[in-house]
Amino acid sequence: MAQSPDAQQAAYGKIIARSWDDDDYKAQLLNDPRTVLKEAGINVPADIDITVTEQQPGQMNLVLPAKPVEGEISDEALQTVAGGFCSCCCGEAWY
Repeated sequence: MAQSPDAQQAAYGKIIARSWDDDDYKAQLLNDPRTVLKEAGINVPADIDITVTEQQPGQMNLVLPAKPVEGEISDEALQTVAGGFCSCCCGEAWY
């Protein structure tokens, strides 16, 4: 059964917090994120690549979503990229 978005967000928060306190855990997250996510109850399909990037002070990472293959973007997909809110690990939010 898939996690709810709130449960998944909470799991991500725990992963981030633990990686800040545990260098070995952070190394595992950077080297084998699929295992770390799975242990946190987040199952990522096998055909999805996972990249973990450690943000540095004074740096902002922007993820450019893939262009839809054909036709218009679905309302569901649009909600994931055009929510108008950015929450990042540094505690900042932009609208």
